[in-house]
Amino acid sequence: MTACALVYLAVGVLARTVLKTRPSAARAVTRASGVMMIAIGAFLLVERLAG
Repeated sequence: MTACALVYLAVGVLARTVLKTRPSAARAVTRASGVMMIAIGAFLLVERLAG
């Protein structure tokens, strides 16, 4: 569990550092994550309604 927390912390810090220096990359990541969240939500909704 501690190793997982350390990995996520490191990824978060690295991502913040990289995205702060590249605003266009930050916008692309934001859009991509939004699309993925909508797709996952739609998938879960369809799965729930079908089951």
